[in-house]
Amino acid sequence: MYRYFMPARRILLIACLSVAGCAHPRVGAPGGPGGPGAPGQVEVPEDKCLLSTGSVATHTVTVTIGLTDAVDPRHAPLGRNDAERIVFRHLYETPVRIDCDGHAVPELFDQWTKDDAGRRWTFRLRDGAQFWDGAPVTAQDVVFGRGGIGYTLSAPPPAPDTRAVTVTLAKETNDVPIVLGDRSLTVTKSAPDTSWPIGTGRFWATSGTTTAQEIRAHSPQGDTIVFKFATSGDARDLLDAGVDLLVTRDRALRDYGATLQNRTVVALPWDRTYVFVSGSAEATRFDAGGLEQAVHAEARRAEGDFWWRDLRACGIARDTAPPAPTTKRILYARADQAGRELAGRLAALTHAVATGRAPDDFSAALAGGKDWGYVVALPRVTADACRSARDLLPSWPATFTALVDTRATAIVRRGVARWTVDQDGTVHLAP
Repeated sequence: MYRYFMPARRILLIACLSVAGCAHPRVGAPGGPGGPGAPGQVEVPEDKCLLSTGSVATHTVTVTIGLTDAVDPRHAPLGRNDAERIVFRHLYETPVRIDCDGHAVPELFDQWTKDDAGRRWTFRLRDGAQFWDGAPVTAQDVVFGRGGIGYTLSAPPPAPDTRAVTVTLAKETNDVPIVLGDRSLTVTKSAPDTSWPIGTGRFWATSGTTTAQEIRAHSPQGDTIVFKFATSGDARDLLDAGVDLLVTRDRALRDYGATLQNRTVVALPWDRTYVFVSGSAEATRFDAGGLEQAVHAEARRAEGDFWWRDLRACGIARDTAPPAPTTKRILYARADQAGRELAGRLAALTHAVATGRAPDDFSAALAGGKDWGYVVALPRVTADACRSARDLLPSWPATFTALVDTRATAIVRRGVARWTVDQDGTVHLAP
């Protein structure tokens, strides 16, 4: 039987993570002793987003993480599946990190002040911030080629301060703008061998540390993360081999992990919403009730205030409709099991045909809009709705029908390391 393994004093925390809706005290206060926006070093109290996996008495030099999806370094730093999100989160950094409560905590930036009633913020890079090759990170590295709708990034002339970045907002805010946690603002530069982009995170990887079986990421302090792939095709083998963390959306694998000794099974925040996208109003005439029973992932009926419902501020024109489809075909990304299961169920309900496509081919087909419908997985929350809309949604007039929310489960070896979870549901080693 599936159950949680946790110390009694942490049950409330994990219950909150399970529904991703409990309010915790703030993890990173945007300012020093003077309160929000006041100048000075940001204070970071105890991390309330830690997973309950038992006390950690000693430092573990090598930590192993099991991966159930493929990882392509060319996608870095924007992960396209759970495995890429976990790996990239350990290697690359954004200006700030968005914790499980949606609050900004220090990452590349560790100090900030606000001016002009919250329309202008000044951030400073942390001391010693550098790329993997030892080159220092400057404000220009953060600003160059980056920005978005509703905000601009700028840096002062090189002298005298190369570590200050100014963010100017279209609308005032009393809180650190969470857009600075968007993965599109990750600071990287190209690598000589065109494999892994060079990042600023604590751990680094290269083509020389990457094989078909594993990715080894090293730190200057001598610590190592070994990301192991399920090369046998059965992720249970990873658990049997003793990995310290495995994140899965498969309920059968979750239940198997719950039977193992010295393991904690933690439900993560609801982080994905599957939607049916179509240019035909007729295509949405089906009953979405009970679709959560059609997938192997832990799922519920989709709920919430979806960010894609109102994108008027993004200025995205959707006035050119694609040609009417000639067949009733529903496409899904072939590597997405839940997408395949939902497409199959919708095809049965609407007398259509479900067809899988490779991820890149699926994205191209969605952009073209020539098929009857598409099952698309979208993040439930996003730091930059306009960027997500531009990258993930079609540019043609479409109807979006929310189907189900899904979430992953973390299977963790107790007492090995401290793990925390971000707002987007990504688990990583605690700072």
